[in-house]
Amino acid sequence: MEEFVLYAYPFRSRAERIIWTLREFGFPYRVIRIDPFKGETRSAEFGALNPQRKVPVLVHEGKALTESLAIMEYLNHVSSPLKLIPSDRDDFYRYSRALHFGATELESYLWIADQATRLKNYYPWPEGTLETAPKPVKRAVRFASEWLSETTYMAGDEFTLADIFYYGLLTWARKYDVTLEEQTNKYLAVLEQRAAFPDELRI
Repeated sequence: MEEFVLYAYPFRSRAERIIWTLREFGFPYRVIRIDPFKGETRSAEFGALNPQRKVPVLVHEGKALTESLAIMEYLNHVSSPLKLIPSDRDDFYRYSRALHFGATELESYLWIADQATRLKNYYPWPEGTLETAPKPVKRAVRFASEWLSETTYMAGDEFTLADIFYYGLLTWARKYDVTLEEQTNKYLAVLEQRAAFPDELRI
């Protein structure tokens, strides 16, 4: 199979979801780290790949793919025979629910919190944003914890792409003093035991 080329930042970002997904499928890949603070995302070469000038960008068969969740699901369709999107109707519903809920109720607020701290020179927010943004995250995490009390993984009893997504979200939330329940921490520990888990993600 042709090698995948992933453009990522030198620090943790959504690109790490793609690395984990590539490892789960056993795909050959190479990572090119580019530093936005050094202007490397403003190069003509990178702009041709993604006019938004953000990572991740995955190049496969001459195509530049963007948006991390879309890339993960693309990789699932490329894979054979291992699939990480449920085929069972109820499990697929839980999978889809987890992704949509995580993107709207967790990731969006965590991203605002990042913009109000380490990225505040690029994204000016009103005073008090940092104190406000994690509040809806704390509420949303409780719902995720309830789902995990019913099933082993986010979509049921099998590991899926949703679990890669939620590992990033839940460990991201801990940066903003969001307390996770014991069962949620145990869930993260189980994910860290997977053979394909990237060590650089371990917190």
